[in-house]
Amino acid sequence: MQSGQKTKKNNYTMKSKLHLQSLAAILFLIVSLGTAPAQKGPGAPPAVDPNTGLPLPQARTLPAIDPVTGLPQSQPTPWKDPNWKDPDIVLTNVYYEIPLSEVVRHLQEQFKGCFDVLTPVNPDWDADWQSIAIRLQLKNVTASEVFNAMNLVFENDRTPLRWELKLNGKRPTALLRVLAQPSPKNPPPVIDPTTGLPIPPPETKRGVYFVGNLLGDEKSGGMTMEQLVQTLSEVHQMSFGSEGGLQFHKQAQLVIVTGTDAEVEFIGNTLTALKQKEELDAARKAQSKSAESKPKSEATKTP
Repeated sequence: MQSGQKTKKNNYTMKSKLHLQSLAAILFLIVSLGTAPAQKGPGAPPAVDPNTGLPLPQARTLPAIDPVTGLPQSQPTPWKDPNWKDPDIVLTNVYYEIPLSEVVRHLQEQFKGCFDVLTPVNPDWDADWQSIAIRLQLKNVTASEVFNAMNLVFENDRTPLRWELKLNGKRPTALLRVLAQPSPKNPPPVIDPTTGLPIPPPETKRGVYFVGNLLGDEKSGGMTMEQLVQTLSEVHQMSFGSEGGLQFHKQAQLVIVTGTDAEVEFIGNTLTALKQKEELDAARKAQSKSAESKPKSEATKTP
């Protein structure tokens, strides 16, 4: 009897375990089926539109567009060739506050000429990349770490330069690439689309203005010559994008402007507006003084 009861008990226990295992397998299958549509691998079937029964169009990643040219931007190339090997030299203390040309010379000396350096030299551009100031303070750095630090400074200062470490055949080379074209000293002429002929550049003119009527101390509402020239430069910058060709003669109290007809006329209009402002300030001060003097005069008349 006891053996028969034990057998029944063991059978019941095994059936319970099998039942629990079956429930766990069913639950796992349900969860797997619920998450399967979200896991779209390379071989997964495309999603189907429930209304039409047709596959939904796959989303495509469009390339970034260059805002200047309107063309797709090319993928950025890595700045360092994986085969570019650093010399077995570590600079313990690097402190630069010198032009770029001196940095290049110092690096070639410190690393014993283990790599070549190519920098842009074009006399037709107004930017002299050789003379830009490099400010770095580094410790225990390799050659590639120095070039990378300069790239970080260029990026932070929005300087359109980037060092690229390449191989010229088997020779390690550091190339200073210009990322944006600077303005040329002698830009090509603008062509008139109607006639096909070059449009002549605007004629440069000069204007001379007497500004002694605007000068004086702050109490009288006047300005110093330096303050006046700064105001004119800032207003010109707001309108034309540059400070303009402004000069002044302090003793003669003259302002000389060099530019186009529009620029010369603009400075003249600005000086007229400043004169009107000075007259308005003077009138307001006079009214304020007269208003203050009336109560005092009435108080003296009162017995």
